[in-house]
Amino acid sequence: MEQSIQKMKKRSIYYLLIFCLGLAVGASCTTQETSNPTTPEDNFEVVLENYRLTGDETWESEKTYVVHGTLEIPRDMTLNIPPGTTVKFGRNAFVTVKGILKIGAPLAQAQVTQLVYLTSDNIGPAPGDWNGIFFDHTHDLESFIRGTVIEYATVALDVKTTSPTVAECTLRFNETAIALDGSDARVRYNDIVDNSIGVSTIGRQTLPRIEKNNIAKNETGIFCENVQSTIQHNNLNANIFALRLNVKFDLVVINNWWGHSDPTEIANVIIDGGDPGLIAKQIGTVHYEPFTDARIVDAGFPYPTLLAELAK
Repeated sequence: MEQSIQKMKKRSIYYLLIFCLGLAVGASCTTQETSNPTTPEDNFEVVLENYRLTGDETWESEKTYVVHGTLEIPRDMTLNIPPGTTVKFGRNAFVTVKGILKIGAPLAQAQVTQLVYLTSDNIGPAPGDWNGIFFDHTHDLESFIRGTVIEYATVALDVKTTSPTVAECTLRFNETAIALDGSDARVRYNDIVDNSIGVSTIGRQTLPRIEKNNIAKNETGIFCENVQSTIQHNNLNANIFALRLNVKFDLVVINNWWGHSDPTEIANVIIDGGDPGLIAKQIGTVHYEPFTDARIVDAGFPYPTLLAELAK
C-alpha cells in the first residue's frame, strides 16, 4: 500500500513538472511575439527604395506606397496607380518615367470617384521635400494623371518631350507644379494653387493646351517661354503675378478671368515688354483681350467633396 502511495506521488510530481515546463515554453513564445509584433496594418504599407520596374505593374489601391530614392519606369513598361492609392515620398525621392505612367481614373471613365494622393513622407512637409515626377523624353501619348492630389514637390510634373494629359487634379504647395518643355500636353480642369510657379512652358515648336484651370494664389501663375501655348478659359486670379512672359515674341492669351474687369488692373499682374523695370532682357507683349468679366464657373478641379474627404 505504501509503495503504491509513493508511486502515485512520483507520478504526480512528474505530471506537475511537465505542466510547468509547458507553461514556461508558452510564456517564452508569447514574449517573443510581443517583442516583434506583426499587425494587419503592416500589410498595407509597401516601402520601395531605388526601385526599378521589371515589367508592367498595377499597384493596389488599398495600400500606401513609400518611395525612397528613385522609382524608375523603364521604356516599354507601364506603371498603373489606381484611384484610392496613397504614395508618400522621402526626402529628395523622385520618379523617372521612360515608359508609360497612368495615375488615377482612366480618361474614358465618366467621372472620378476616388483620388490618388502623392505627398511628402516628412512629418512637417514643405515645398521641395521630394523632387517630383520626371517624364524623360518618352514620346508616348498614353500617360495621364487624373483625379490626383500632388503636393510638396520641387517640380511636381516635369514633362520633357512627351504629352501626357493632366486633368481634374489638385497641385499645391510645390515649388513648380507643372513644367512643360517641348510638350503638347493637355492641362485642363485642375486646381493649381499655392505654388511658387503654377505652370512653366518652354519650347517653340510645341502646342500645349492649358484650359479650364484655376491657377490661383501662386507667386507666378504661368511662366511662359512658349508663345505657341494655348492658354484660355482659365481663372488666373489672386496670384502675385498671373503671367510672366520671358521670351521676345508676343503671346496671345484670350478669354481668361484675371480677377479684374479693368484692363489697367490686369496689366498690373502681367509681366511683359511693358514692364522694363522688372525685366533684364527684351521680351514681347501679352495680348489678353478679350477677357471674361467674371470668374469661369466650370473651370478647375470639379470634385471638392473628394478633396474634403481626403483631408479627414
